[in-house]
Amino acid sequence: MAATLSSRGVKRIFGVPGGGSSLDLIDAAAQEGIEFILCRTETAAAIMAAVTGELTGIPGVVLTGIGPGAASVVNGIAYASLERAPVIVITDAHEETAIAPPHQIFDQQAMFAPISKAQKRLTAATGAADFEDLFDIAATEPPGPVHCDLSAMDAASAAAPTRVGTRPEPATPDAPDAAKMARACDLVAAARRPVLIVGHQCRSADRAGAANDLARVLGGPAMTTYKAKGVIPEDGSHFVGLFTNAKLDHGVLAEADLIVFCGVDPVEMIPGKWPHDVPLIVLSETPGLAWPFAADVEISGPVAISAAHIARTPTNTDWLEDRIASFRSNIIEALTNTGGNGRAPDAVIDAIAAAAPPGARLAVDAGAHMFSAMARWPAQAPHDVLKSNGLSSMGFAVPAALGSWLEEPDRHTIAVTGDGGMMMCLAELSTAARLNAALTVVVLNDAALSLIDIKQQRQQRPPLGVRYPRADFATAARGMGCASWSVAALDPLEFALAEAFEAEGPTLVDVSVDPSGYRDQLLALRG
Repeated sequence: MAATLSSRGVKRIFGVPGGGSSLDLIDAAAQEGIEFILCRTETAAAIMAAVTGELTGIPGVVLTGIGPGAASVVNGIAYASLERAPVIVITDAHEETAIAPPHQIFDQQAMFAPISKAQKRLTAATGAADFEDLFDIAATEPPGPVHCDLSAMDAASAAAPTRVGTRPEPATPDAPDAAKMARACDLVAAARRPVLIVGHQCRSADRAGAANDLARVLGGPAMTTYKAKGVIPEDGSHFVGLFTNAKLDHGVLAEADLIVFCGVDPVEMIPGKWPHDVPLIVLSETPGLAWPFAADVEISGPVAISAAHIARTPTNTDWLEDRIASFRSNIIEALTNTGGNGRAPDAVIDAIAAAAPPGARLAVDAGAHMFSAMARWPAQAPHDVLKSNGLSSMGFAVPAALGSWLEEPDRHTIAVTGDGGMMMCLAELSTAARLNAALTVVVLNDAALSLIDIKQQRQQRPPLGVRYPRADFATAARGMGCASWSVAALDPLEFALAEAFEAEGPTLVDVSVDPSGYRDQLLALRG
């Protein structure tokens, strides 16, 4: 197993080991030069592995102990499943000859079945070959997680001969369906007001290049999903905003006479009815996805090839540059959150962007603060921003930022999170301190689950179960080895940020924010 990981380019394994097969695998990996990253929680370890897989295209690896360790990793594997991240999760397992009592024993493969592409118990007879197959399955479109059970007895057994390093070259992809491609080109040629929506499948260099070529040819507004933020540079003339299938996006789409989805996955869209009765083209790596509409043309296969073919179509757009620019300014204005009497979330994000080291990557947690973070952070390339979108899991930003830094240690990473999300991964600050990570965490602290609080208010319910006493994250961070600053509502933020970014190792800035503008922001975005 370790030889397979090494030959495929895996540099590290994340996890919380148990006392069984985990120890065998950690030792074997070390002999292959593969580092083990001890995490505080299995969920955080899985998120780090998933982000590693997203950034590199090589499956990330996470290992856990039996029973509670396997159960604890599920949220991170659900992230990898819904958001198409290649991951291998290896769980310690009971011996097949185990007898009662069933201490810590349940059907782990059945637990992972709904959220993984394949599950397998590895044995000495076939396990090495099976593991190679699982690696390939994780990386094959659509990428995603695979699961293997491995007992201590099997891990320590002599393996049958493997075929490590002798894998066949991947097959050349089939050419797009000629009839469908001709129909798509006809629709593009006839369109006068096309709109392009780009999704997370376009984050690789070749697909991002093809998507940008297509945007230039169409000549109209271009939007990206949260996961694809930066694929279309946000300082370019075609970019107008982020697409979530919400009210604010539809103001742009209402003026289109053709909508082209390029590399979008339906999991990136907020559930809801599709309100537009115009031709639709879908270019997707994956066939048969659950779209909320019937596309006029759906072309599955390599998006880079399909987009490049369509980009050779002569076009004649009626879009004016001023109109495209007005879409962008209207979206920014609608999402502006100036808060009330305290510090607005917009001001925090703007201050971070101004103070951040050049090329810094942002990881954003789920919560009301994400509206300001996603709208205002400037992104110019794929993966400039990391975000849990399909699962929208809280507790994502800090482990995602750690995974990013481990993969690209020369690139500073910034985790923007709310107080609720920070509580869910607080212990990983000690992981960051142990690794001396170049990581800055900014907590937008309003002592509430603000997004749920807003929804509760809109339903005219009493404020129960969503608010709590304000936590002192700066003190907690110092206790775990991180330099930290606490910024009250009227304190200057810029000095704390400047010091945090200049300091060596992980830092945290705990910022009090005024949540009063979130409600209007959500209303503008989603109605």
